Amino acid sequence: MSPGGRKAVIGFVIIALCAIGGVGVLLAKPWAHSAEVAGQDELDPQLADSAVFNSALPTITASFFEDVDSRSLVEAANQGIKRLVEEGRSGDEIVARGITAMVDSLDDPWSTYLDPKALAAVESQLTGSFSGVGIVMKSLRNEIMVDGLLPGAPAQASGIQVGDVIAEVAGQSTRNLTLSEAQQKIRGTEGTTVRLGMRRGNSSQLIYFDLVRKSIDIPVLEQSVPEPGIGLISLADWTDGIEAKLEQALTDLQAQGVRGIVLDLRGNPGGYMSEAIKAADLFLRSGTIVTSKGKNSSLNQEYRADGKVLCGLPLVILMDRGSASASEIFSGAMQDNARAVVVGENSFGKSSIQKIFPLSDGSGIKLTIAKYMTPSGTNIDEEGIKPDVVVSNPAFGDQDLQKEKALEIMRKMIAGQGWR
Repeated sequence: MSPGGRKAVIGFVIIALCAIGGVGVLLAKPWAHSAEVAGQDELDPQLADSAVFNSALPTITASFFEDVDSRSLVEAANQGIKRLVEEGRSGDEIVARGITAMVDSLDDPWSTYLDPKALAAVESQLTGSFSGVGIVMKSLRNEIMVDGLLPGAPAQASGIQVGDVIAEVAGQSTRNLTLSEAQQKIRGTEGTTVRLGMRRGNSSQLIYFDLVRKSIDIPVLEQSVPEPGIGLISLADWTDGIEAKLEQALTDLQAQGVRGIVLDLRGNPGGYMSEAIKAADLFLRSGTIVTSKGKNSSLNQEYRADGKVLCGLPLVILMDRGSASASEIFSGAMQDNARAVVVGENSFGKSSIQKIFPLSDGSGIKLTIAKYMTPSGTNIDEEGIKPDVVVSNPAFGDQDLQKEKALEIMRKMIAGQGWR
């Protein structure tokens, strides 16, 4: 597996926050009542009679970061269900399709409808745990391949090997499945069994494994001392409570006498915005961390350091194109306040904040509710955080040039030589 690859795959496949969660994800309570909006009387009767749909519609109009014409949403919903109605479909399928059509009409890549399974997956990944078999996956040449096995998980004990191709999940070919779709099929209720058909090496014969799903804690933080005086902390994503774990890791490393910290955010796709803000506050004595701007005035905020610093040691941050959202909030705060040296590649470039609105049937809507800017006022959308020192890793092999450069820079900083 390539340097940083395991974290990246955990971030994008097991956690998949960029795919279905995203930056600044905040769980909200369901709407307690429906509100009348323009055009609601033009709804298809099946949608008009649905309490779930009638809570989704005002949620979108009130919460989406841009002004939305409710009549356009109604029109999109009616059009979205037209074929299903003609086919005689009804019930939950109609409602789900109507809500999906409304959200799709917003033309925002980060807003989406989440069916109950998808919402449950998002909620579990934001807590840092899930029920599954512990396979780290990647897509290679239109195949889904095992790229790693989480320690102590069912897959590791089964005999599945890194490099095996996952050809079938529960009897279904994975040929037309995305990574996220395969992940959702492999996950499930703890204690239930899933059958995986694996292809190994050049053999065309499948090897079948019946794996019992179990609760797995995602290894979101790892700490080490790669060489005397330097502490290394790797964060796979910004799950609930990660700031407290980071605080403990910093305390432990400083007690061991390290004189500088390298924080590896490569492949970290984001998570809770609040955790990234609190984490930045551990390093900053003063200054702005991030500002946000939304349609609702309550979302127009400037978040500032509170003056209490846990770690004043030199800091180097590792980033790549898989570092997104909350990782960019943290790194932008460090870079703009001249608190850290950023090494690696341009980050992903996602400057929007999402909020999840659960609905009464167990589904939910993830909506973009605001945009954020770095302390210097920069909108990083599609541009990303530009590293102070640009380093790319080779496409093949295990040499980690980015990490080597980060350690080299840290040695200079500890020696008082500066980093340039």
